[in-house]
Amino acid sequence: MTNELDIFCAVAKHGSMSRAAAELHLSQPAVSQRLRALEEQYGLQLFRRTNRGVELTPAGETLVRYAQRILQLERSLQAEMASLRAAEPKQVVIGATSAIGGYALPCTVYLFQQKYPDARIQLQIGKRCDVIQRLEDGLVDLALVEGPLVTALPDDWQVSVISEEELVLITPPTGPLAGKEAYTADDLTRLPLIIREPGSGTRMAVEEGWQAAGRDLRDLNIALELTGVDAIKTSVASGHGVALVSRWCVRAEARMGHLRIAPLTDIAFTSRWTLIVPKQGMKGAMERALLRTLRSPAERGFC
Repeated sequence: MTNELDIFCAVAKHGSMSRAAAELHLSQPAVSQRLRALEEQYGLQLFRRTNRGVELTPAGETLVRYAQRILQLERSLQAEMASLRAAEPKQVVIGATSAIGGYALPCTVYLFQQKYPDARIQLQIGKRCDVIQRLEDGLVDLALVEGPLVTALPDDWQVSVISEEELVLITPPTGPLAGKEAYTADDLTRLPLIIREPGSGTRMAVEEGWQAAGRDLRDLNIALELTGVDAIKTSVASGHGVALVSRWCVRAEARMGHLRIAPLTDIAFTSRWTLIVPKQGMKGAMERALLRTLRSPAERGFC
């Protein structure tokens, strides 16, 4: 759509409303009307009529300098936005471990797509080692993993901790394993502990917290090793033991009374949630907006 500044600059260039109208494919009355609107906006006469057409007044000379800059900036902006649109990926694939991908991120993805309707995001959930391998193979665009990073990553990857999340002790809602109001580290040496498999982010966070408290890993009373938090929740609810899991994973079950979150009085377990992005990737405007969202506690809207 042709705006008043385009019309004004065309008339200034040609010194004629009729020639400007022909160039812009407008009628001469339409050009005159738009120029009057511009003069009313600024409260100044911008052109004076002459025998040869029109010429700029001092106010018009001032406006034409600014108008040309504004129109050039607008053309540059349109070109850059078009370039960004052309560079937008059809889909961003996020690889995430189970607590993040299965419980926290679905709301983030939903809210982001409400804000950016053209965004297409696929969320792939897997084991920590598999997620990192898929990132290395170029099968996902970014990764979100739990627990400490103990393996060397490529130098050209951007690594940032976006959150430190509490691991909570869960017990059955009733029965012998739910008999105490609060628990201690010593209790974890006696109670049957159901834990994730070695190498998982949650398992590594448990081991890190236990050793940070000056404890020997051999003192943990591990009764079962299970792959996946859903299997752990089912086993705990059935009375097979207690477990340490991310609070995000058990909020619904705790509200419904299927599991109990029990306080730990003298030991704490924390899982770091880490965002990993190859430096050469995620260059589009929508991709950058997604990274900003994931890094911002106020914007990411975990479930």
